[in-house]
Amino acid sequence: MNEIKTNWSKETPPYGAFDDYVNIESIDRKERILIRLDKFEYLISKLFENWRKQKSKYIQILKEWNECSGFNDIDEKPSIIMDNRDTINALKLIEGVDEMKFATLTKKDLDILIDFLVRNEKDKLKIWKE
Repeated sequence: MNEIKTNWSKETPPYGAFDDYVNIESIDRKERILIRLDKFEYLISKLFENWRKQKSKYIQILKEWNECSGFNDIDEKPSIIMDNRDTINALKLIEGVDEMKFATLTKKDLDILIDFLVRNEKDKLKIWKE
């Protein structure tokens, strides 16, 4: 399994912080990307802002996160992302930050995520928290 980590995911979490991740895995290519929860929440908040401004669609990962369903329900069962192209398009509208800090996502990490999704766009992608 090829495991890609965002920059912050490579660091040991600061004292008191959880070492929890959102994983997105290409089942066909045996590759996955790990994103820390605080970075994912930043991403979701930006996706939500863009949806409210009618810049993007209400994509599946946003829906499941906001509505506590799918991979974000109480049982945290993995989901299969069914709207890969819409997810990529929505993520391309987000601007990452320049400096790596808590509860934000850098431009480089955002690019890594988008590249992962583009490379695996035709594959079955599974998302879950751990």
